[in-house]
Formats: sequence, structure tokens, C-alpha cells
Amino acid sequence: MKNRVIFGIVLLAIMALVLFLSQYVVAEIYDAFIVLLMILTAYEMTRAIENKYSKPMFGVIVVFIFVGYAAFKTVHELNAAFHSNGYGGITAFFVVLIAMFIVCFIVNMASSKHTFENVISTFICMIYPVGIMVYFIGLNYFSGADAGLAFTGWQYDPYASGSFAPNYRPIAIIMTFACGAGADIFALFVGKLFKGPKLAPIISPKKTVSGAIGGLFGGMVAAALVFALSFTGVFGLTGFNENVFISLALYLSLGLCVAIATEVGDLMASYIKRFCEIKDYGTLIPGHGGALDRIDGTLVASMVTYLFITIVIYFSSAVVV
Repeated sequence: MKNRVIFGIVLLAIMALVLFLSQYVVAEIYDAFIVLLMILTAYEMTRAIENKYSKPMFGVIVVFIFVGYAAFKTVHELNAAFHSNGYGGITAFFVVLIAMFIVCFIVNMASSKHTFENVISTFICMIYPVGIMVYFIGLNYFSGADAGLAFTGWQYDPYASGSFAPNYRPIAIIMTFACGAGADIFALFVGKLFKGPKLAPIISPKKTVSGAIGGLFGGMVAAALVFALSFTGVFGLTGFNENVFISLALYLSLGLCVAIATEVGDLMASYIKRFCEIKDYGTLIPGHGGALDRIDGTLVASMVTYLFITIVIYFSSAVVV
């Protein structure tokens, strides 16, 4: 437990540094961090899957990651330049995913070392975790300060354009990681304190119903804290809406959604580990396992956050950059 807490604090500090640098220095620092996570988690997943199936073609997956990101970035920039929005980046990434699936077949047919099972196991890794992680990158491309919106010193000015303009980019990123962490922490401590019936004894024997409820509460507590920070402008945070009560309701709603998604993601990861007969995906982080063990729940949460923010922007008649 001691090592888990210590390395949890270290990981939180690293994430805070990445967010700070990406907000105030270069936005692509966050992208680079996510691409690195893609490679690490893909490697861990290949090691897990080869316990049950033919070994995935890791080299093909790495190529997919770089080509997919390049396609995402290119389409985003083109749409931003010609259509004043950045739609299409995630679509481009998944087009590359399909293209790389075809490449896997070509490699399979041209090589006597690979079988159809290699193709399937590789495709699985390209979808989970890599394919889902594109939503982490997508969070970095909501409208934000790098789109010409103003900072006054270190604080973001939501009224710089003449009317209230939420800084969706840091809201999306910080809420995903903060509420995911809040859900994990509260689920752990509440579960240990109250124990009670198991949530999914076959998939994850240690998870309890009380812990799951605590996790939902933890996600909302984290959301409330981020909402409070939005008044300081730290990391460029703003409210969702000029109306404080609407903004609070949206923050708490997103916090609850992220917490639910985090718990679903944890169960998914536990199911895969049990199926592959492994305890952890890796040993990169003492007390935590591998990189995928640390972000398994946040993976699914990133998709939920992306959808939630997109819906909010749509109904707010705002524009995604």
C-alpha cells in the first residue's frame, strides 16, 4: 500500500507537469505523452494476449500508432484551416486502423511465420488499447486557449472575445484524469472500509458494491474540486457556462459519467487479465503494475468525456476547433 500511494503521488505530479506544459508551452507535449502511452500499453497488451493466442505483430501496431496520429493531426489542421473547425481527426485515425488491418493480411500472406491468428491478435491490440486511446488525443483538440482565446498572465480570460467562451480543452483533459483518479481512490478506501457484497466476483474478486458506490461519489467529489478550481483560472480552467448553477450541474454530471466509465473500464481490463491468466499487464510501475493497469479505467472514461463535451458544445452552439 505504501509503494502504491507513493507512486500514485509521483504519477499525479507527472500528469500535472504534462498538463501544465501542454497548456502554457506547447499543446503537442500532451500528444507526445499519449503516443508514448499508446506504445507502452500496446506492448503490454501484446504480452498479455500471447499467453492465449499467437503473438500480435507489435511492429505493425507501432507503425499504426505513428501513422494514425499523423493522419489525425493532418486532417485536424486541414479542417481547421479550410472549414474553421477540427472535425475529422478521430475519423481519420480509424480509417488508418482499417488500412492497417488490411496491411496485417498482406504481411500474413507474404510471410510463412505468421498465421491468421496473428492478424486477429494484432487487430485486437490496435482496437484495445490503442484505438480507444485516440480519444485521449481528441480531448486535446477541443476549443481552447491555443485557438486565439486569451490569457491574462497565467489566467485564462473567458471574456476575451467579448462574450463568455469556455476553455473546453483543459476541462476535458483535467476532468477525465481527475475524476478517474477520484473514482479509483474512493472505490479503494470505501471498499476496504465497508466491504460487503462483491461487485463481480468472477471477474474481479476484490471489487465490492460499496466500493463501486464510493467510486461514483469520488468522481463527483473530484468534479466539484475541479469546478472550484475553475474560478481561479489555473491550467486555463473555466466553467462550462456563464451561469454558475448550470456549470456546476454539468461538472457534477460529467464527474458521475467519468466515474461510471472508469469502473466499467476497470472491469473490462480485469476480465481480459483473467482470461489471459495474468495478474498485471506489466511491472513498469511498482505497486501499480504496468501502464495499462494504471489507465485501464481512464481509457473508457476518455470516450465518455469526449462525447459529453461534444454534446455540450453542440447544444451551446459553440465550435470545436
